Amino acid sequence: MRWTWALLFASLLGGINWWLYERSVTRPAGVLVAAEPQQQDYDPAPEFAERGYRFVRRAHYDIAARVLRREIYRVDGGATLAPVDLAVGWGPLSDSRILDQLEFSQMGRFFYWKPRDASTFPLDRETLIAHGAQMHLIPATKDIDRRIRRLRPGQIAIIGGYLVDVRGPGGFQWNTSLTRTDTGDGACEIVWVETLATR
Repeated sequence: MRWTWALLFASLLGGINWWLYERSVTRPAGVLVAAEPQQQDYDPAPEFAERGYRFVRRAHYDIAARVLRREIYRVDGGATLAPVDLAVGWGPLSDSRILDQLEFSQMGRFFYWKPRDASTFPLDRETLIAHGAQMHLIPATKDIDRRIRRLRPGQIAIIGGYLVDVRGPGGFQWNTSLTRTDTGDGACEIVWVETLATR
């Protein structure tokens, strides 16, 4: 009987967590975020040290985008530094009419999308690539870390900070992308997050 109550209690907590932090936010059809991310590259790129790492500020970065997926990492090499990856979209990838025709997944720090029916999907591959991003988020504060972990698919996340390269102990190197049109290894944005708002 004791195990039954424990399982029921765990199920209740899981349900509450899903309802508050995992459940997708329903949005009407239409483009919700029309603006492109704003990026101002630095040359020379200033550096700063934090948490035993050296960060190279490659660009100032501001983005408003629809959250497509969120993945929390706990055991990979970057988990203590960037515990959350956020897959986001803007322009056509903020439109429910388009998103309803796609399947999304995240694995191994990569973001994947696939049309449910390639024969009827209205956008080409290049348009999808240019309007979506997989961001490795490094929270500047514990409060921002907590709020990042609670982002839900469908929310509009408004993020301000820097695109950074990271250098760490033992020759650790992690470099950010500086363009929205690349794919594959090295195509993700590494973002030092200083501000976060949602709507």
